[in-house]
Amino acid sequence: MADLLDRVDGVHVLTSLSGFEALLRGRDVTCHGTPFYAGWGLTRDLGDVPERRGRTLTLDQLVAGVLLLYPRYLDPVTGLPCPPEVVIQRMSDQQTPNRLKWVAPLRKAQGIVMSRLRRKGSR
Repeated sequence: MADLLDRVDGVHVLTSLSGFEALLRGRDVTCHGTPFYAGWGLTRDLGDVPERRGRTLTLDQLVAGVLLLYPRYLDPVTGLPCPPEVVIQRMSDQQTPNRLKWVAPLRKAQGIVMSRLRRKGSR
C-alpha cells in the first residue's frame, strides 16, 4: 500500500487505515464512512461525523492522539506500562529480550474462542 500511496494524489476510503497512511503522506483523503481520522478537518467527509469531532485538529495533533496519548504501551522486558519512547528504544535495541512472548499464544487462543462463539451464535 505504501508504494501505491506514493503514486496517487488522493484516496477514497470507507473505514480503511490506508486513509490515515495517506494523510501522513500529505495526500487528499475522502471518507465515505467515519474512520477515526474523519471529522477533524483533515479529510473530505461524505459520511455522518459524530458531533464530538466538532473541532479542527492539525495532522500533528491527530498523530499525537492516535499514537502517543490514546494507546497503552507495555514494556516488552518488564511487562509494565510505559511511554511509547521506551517501546521504540526496545525495538531499536536488538539485544533486548522480549519477555512478553506469552501474549501471542494467548491472543491466538482468544481469537479461536471468539471465532467459535460467533459461529455458535449465528446458528
